[in-house]
Amino acid sequence: MAQNAPTLTTDNTLKEGQTVSSNECRYETFTLERATPTIGAFIHGLDLRDEITPQCQTELRTAFLQHEVLFIRDQHLEPEDQLRFAKVFGDPQEVSAFFPSLPGNPFIEVLESRGRAAGTDVWHSDLTWQATPNSATCLHAQEIPPCGGDTLWSSMTAAYDALPETMKNLIDGLEAVHDWEKELTGVVRQGDDGEARYEETRRKYPPMTHPVVRKHPETGRRLVYVNELFTSRISGVPPQLSDSLRNMLTGLAKTPEYQVRFRWEPNSLVIWDNRSTQHYAVGDYHPHYRRMHRVTLRGDRPA
Repeated sequence: MAQNAPTLTTDNTLKEGQTVSSNECRYETFTLERATPTIGAFIHGLDLRDEITPQCQTELRTAFLQHEVLFIRDQHLEPEDQLRFAKVFGDPQEVSAFFPSLPGNPFIEVLESRGRAAGTDVWHSDLTWQATPNSATCLHAQEIPPCGGDTLWSSMTAAYDALPETMKNLIDGLEAVHDWEKELTGVVRQGDDGEARYEETRRKYPPMTHPVVRKHPETGRRLVYVNELFTSRISGVPPQLSDSLRNMLTGLAKTPEYQVRFRWEPNSLVIWDNRSTQHYAVGDYHPHYRRMHRVTLRGDRPA
């Protein structure tokens, strides 16, 4: 028999002593359909233009922690609706230096591209070059190409769980350097004020060091916190070992058994745990146009 959903506190965390297990939870305010055995779930039966009741908020947070990525189709939302939904999972943060915000709303980024957007078709977690990378990312599809442009997510908790004990012992306690300049310099330098913006961004966001193995602050699960896009090296080891470890660890996201793939439709809404997953946006839709609205939620210092 399905179990009751774990109870969360008002700050979205599980009560002391509780964990999110792999067992299926029972939800009363919506229907949940697993996308894969490992990661991802579809939520049915919600219109997010309506009030999100306290019980529904609790159940959404529980499903989010258990499945890491939630897919909700056919959500005809205004920006304020998306922002209200995102607040169920945490506090929105103002947009980064790399993408424009929606006019009049500094918490919603506008992501536009025709085919390949810089840095999206590489496995990564968002903003790991910051001291406190965002905890979650919420995307709402505004305009979608006729085909292509799927997004994949990979569970880094599943990746860590599957590692041999000898490898876990090797990487536990190591740290890695994350740096936005590795891939996003060209994005920052675009436009007439690009050089000034580049210098300001470099001053504001120097290379950041995070643990190679991170403990999830809400579930307590351990996960691999190294990504191909932003992780430049492993600290405190010889360069050859750093390169070998980085290549091996970043390659874990490419394992199909840890992945889920989503085909976007207009008005699809997705929210994912940016702490425990990596994602990859397929850039196969040139010359067609895609526009998304993105909200990111404040995170804490990885530990």
